[in-house]
Amino acid sequence: MKFKSLFIASTLLISASQPTFAENNPTVATVNGQDIKNSTLQFYALERSQQNSDQAVPNDRLIKDLVDMSLLAEQAKLKKLDKQESFEARMNFINLSMLSQVAMIDFLDNNEIPEARLKKEYDQHIGDMAFKEYKASHILLNDETVAKEVISKLNKGSKFEDLAKKYSKGPTGSKGGDLGWFDLKRMVPEFSQALAALKDKAYTKEAIQTQFGWHVILRTGERDGTPPSFEELKPRISASLEQELIQNHLKTLRKGASIKITEEKK
Repeated sequence: MKFKSLFIASTLLISASQPTFAENNPTVATVNGQDIKNSTLQFYALERSQQNSDQAVPNDRLIKDLVDMSLLAEQAKLKKLDKQESFEARMNFINLSMLSQVAMIDFLDNNEIPEARLKKEYDQHIGDMAFKEYKASHILLNDETVAKEVISKLNKGSKFEDLAKKYSKGPTGSKGGDLGWFDLKRMVPEFSQALAALKDKAYTKEAIQTQFGWHVILRTGERDGTPPSFEELKPRISASLEQELIQNHLKTLRKGASIKITEEKK
């Protein structure tokens, strides 16, 4: 098995981190007689942090949001929107989803993967990885026609660095297009494939199109890279093994269940 299989994202699992509640659960706001509890605030804070981990939202902003939600929910109930069939169907799905998620979290909490198992997985598969780093420069352009002109100038002997400073639209233009050393996985596939196909000191004879524009790429070096450490890969290894655990658990549950699929007639 290639180590890359350990990078498969878990599509079933939500974050196992949960807020811990004190024995008392104080009220943080009251809206038309309805209390908003600290536990609700904590769950909302957790949800917001998962959506944007780079910036913590202050509690007063979160409470304001919860007050607004309460007011809107009150309006929905007054208009009996919660009695609509579409709303009930959505709530049924949310209930199903949340129950399945907490069941998975409970299962994983009671079937923790030992550190030795994680290290064994790392040791077994780290040797399968080819650790190469590449050094390259590029000229980023918005128009293919201009990119062809740049390639034509290179063919006639112009220096790559000079052309990058003159034409490149990217932030590396002022440095002659130098991208430094990097792993190919850091780059978009089109760029990586074109670079890997080049020999050192060679440049692309045709412009390479990516989501960022048109690239003229110069490969300037290749070296053996340093493999990522166990601590760096531990979260990914753990996620992969947890996914495997869950899949095996679901197979066991299916074997012991009575399941009938009723296909809708077309």
